[in-house]
Amino acid sequence: MKSELEMTLSSRRILTESVAKEQITALSDFCGGLMRPDKYGEFEPIRSTFDPADLSDPIRSLAAPHGSFFYRKGRPAHVAGEMWNRTHPPTARFPSPLFSNYWTGRFDGKWAAKVGLERVEDFLFEMFRVTDSDFGLLTTEVDRKAKNTSSKSFSYQGFDLISGVPGLYWINLFSDRLAEWLGLSGLPKEFAISKRLPGGGISLKFCESPDACRDIDVLQKQRAAIDWLGPERFFDIQNPNRRIDKPDW
Repeated sequence: MKSELEMTLSSRRILTESVAKEQITALSDFCGGLMRPDKYGEFEPIRSTFDPADLSDPIRSLAAPHGSFFYRKGRPAHVAGEMWNRTHPPTARFPSPLFSNYWTGRFDGKWAAKVGLERVEDFLFEMFRVTDSDFGLLTTEVDRKAKNTSSKSFSYQGFDLISGVPGLYWINLFSDRLAEWLGLSGLPKEFAISKRLPGGGISLKFCESPDACRDIDVLQKQRAAIDWLGPERFFDIQNPNRRIDKPDW
């Protein structure tokens, strides 16, 4: 993909088979099949043909402890993503992560512009509702890498909400509980466009186009918003191991 947009959703909702079915069905049915996968699998490379009439195998794979559902649409791909079940098996020595339901997604930039960025935004909002997530984001690959990777590691850092809010990006979604803890209702309007989500929660949008999300004025607004909300509540790639203030989940 080129100039891709990236999405993440973090949820405490346990991935039972019924929940796995609900999430995969929501992905498949959104906007008449706009995001419906062509291929799926438990890991790369994914080769199985996706059949929306028979979800038994992907549901079973995702609902299992340490399960996953990888998907791709288009050739070359213009939509791709992964749903992760981070729960441990009953015999595990350690408890499962609190945010065990984790969804990552990617959208080709030209494709997203062609179908309409508002469609991609609506998809994010709807999947945030379906997963009952506490935090979600949509931004460019460049923006996400700048805020959540370092020269010491090529993998993303700071995306486990138990370690604080990952950051602020182009579009950010907060559950009512997280929004109340952060005090988002009092955030000055000059920092970002704030709106209530139909299924509950609040979104913050820092600029109209993702192309502007690395502009200096946008980054300054995000920095000012973090300072206003409390920098001790946010992950910082410059100091990833610092002590973080977090909600009593």
